[in-house]
Amino acid sequence: MEQPRNSKVNRDRWDLDRVRYRLSKPPGPQREVRSVAEVLKVVVLGFEQPVQESVLVLRDSWPKLIGKQISLHSHPGFIKDFTLHVFVDHPGWMPELERLKRVLLHKLQSNYREMRIRKLRFILQHR
Repeated sequence: MEQPRNSKVNRDRWDLDRVRYRLSKPPGPQREVRSVAEVLKVVVLGFEQPVQESVLVLRDSWPKLIGKQISLHSHPGFIKDFTLHVFVDHPGWMPELERLKRVLLHKLQSNYREMRIRKLRFILQHR
């Protein structure tokens, strides 16, 4: 957004308009007109929930851990009480992830000891 202090005002034009239109204040800065939808997109992006740093690390390595195909339909959500909650976007992938649960948990525990993940929980959530 443009700062009014930094705006350039044509003083000669202002003096002429002030007398002609009997104005008491200089005009406001010219700003770009935006639709409400554009403004709301920016505002809503600020509402995103904070993500734990350990979850960000897991999201980066998720395709390597679980495989590219399954990683397209799931992603780590958050860690709470030593349980990694994984969001899955379709109920058809839930049994596949349950089948890989032990292997995935073993990989997580061996590669990311500092996170102390003891359980996995899969949650259905559409993106």
